[in-house]
Amino acid sequence: MLRNFIKFAIRGVAGVVIDTSVLWILTTFFFHSYFTKYVLSPAISYELGIAVTYIICYFWIWNHRVHNEKSDFLKLFLHYNFALLIFLVIKIGLLTLINDLFHFHIVICNVLALCFSGIFSFFASEKFIFIKKDEK
Repeated sequence: MLRNFIKFAIRGVAGVVIDTSVLWILTTFFFHSYFTKYVLSPAISYELGIAVTYIICYFWIWNHRVHNEKSDFLKLFLHYNFALLIFLVIKIGLLTLINDLFHFHIVICNVLALCFSGIFSFFASEKFIFIKKDEK
C-alpha cells in the first residue's frame, strides 16, 4: 500500500498542476464574477484534474486491478468521478473558507484544499474503486 500511496502522491502533483493551471487561466482571462471565479472555475479545473488523475490511476497505479476493457475503464471512471465529485463540494467550501479567513490568492487556496482532497481520494480509490480482483 505504501508504494501505491507514493505513486498516488505523484499522481496528485500532476492533478494539482492541471487543476491549478486551468483555474489560473479561467480566473485570469475568462471568469471574473464571484460565481464564475469561486464556483464554476474550480469545478471545471477540478473535473479536468479528475480525468487526468483517473488515467494515471487506471494505467499506472492500479493497473493490476483492472480488466483493460473499454467497459471496465468507463465503469470505474464513473465510480472514481462520482467519489471525487462528492468531495468537490467540500473542496469549494474549503477554498472559500481559506480565502475568507486568510485572504490568500485563489490559487493558494485551491492548492491547500487539494491537499486535503488527496487523502480522501487515496482511500476511496484503494478501498472502493480499484478493488483487488479477489475481493470483487
